[in-house]
Amino acid sequence: MFDGLKNLAGMASIMKDLPKMQARLEEVKKELASLRVESETGGGAVRVIATADLKIESIQIDPAVMGTLVDSNSPEDHRMAEELVAGAVNTAMERAKDVAKDHLAAAARDMGLPTPPAGLLGS
Repeated sequence: MFDGLKNLAGMASIMKDLPKMQARLEEVKKELASLRVESETGGGAVRVIATADLKIESIQIDPAVMGTLVDSNSPEDHRMAEELVAGAVNTAMERAKDVAKDHLAAAARDMGLPTPPAGLLGS
């Protein structure tokens, strides 16, 4: 019985702090959108910048470097170029997820909440 009362008291405390938590969550969302990560493949041939809210901000392809790696008439080289882009994007997304996970965990600790589960942003 007393455990139930403790749980209710804990829930009441969380409900009281809910507006503050919601405001902090909105701040965290804005912070994630402003955090940038970068990834490159092919010795700088392809560079991707992503935000920690998991959006691709830019993909830059260096024509000089790509020109030495890829023959535009070769289907194999075309596939390699596509793989370079996909690799840079995938690495940027992994880095963005790591930054977001760390940022969300820090925000949760600041609010006295347990850290989000490891799979929250996907694995």
